Amino acid sequence: MPLSRTEARKIMLAIPGTDERPWFHKPSVFIHDRFLAKVHDKEEAVTLQVGSMEMRDMMLEAEPRLFYITDHYRKFPFVLIRLSALTAKTLKDILTGRAAQLAAMPPIKRRSKKVAAKPPAKKPAAKKK
Repeated sequence: MPLSRTEARKIMLAIPGTDERPWFHKPSVFIHDRFLAKVHDKEEAVTLQVGSMEMRDMMLEAEPRLFYITDHYRKFPFVLIRLSALTAKTLKDILTGRAAQLAAMPPIKRRSKKVAAKPPAKKPAAKKK
């Protein structure tokens, strides 16, 4: 039986260390501050970021019934996973494997947003009479 969008989201959030937050204004699942996956807002699919374009191409070739891309993702290391061909176990296995890859990566270094101190506002000079 194919997964629903709700079931897919629950499986994503059940992966240890995940949290949900917006990415491009859409609810998405992150692990260790890195994008993991999201339920696609237009396609009946899960969007998964993979390690490289080569990995993406191998996945597309190996399992075309399960993985595909649209023109939007052509230049990026992402695959779409068809909900109609997905089982809970398969999604959990895919996400667990990708989560392990992301966990092994060095932490993301965030640039601190230094706010330049503003000089004190000048008071208008008192008018002389």
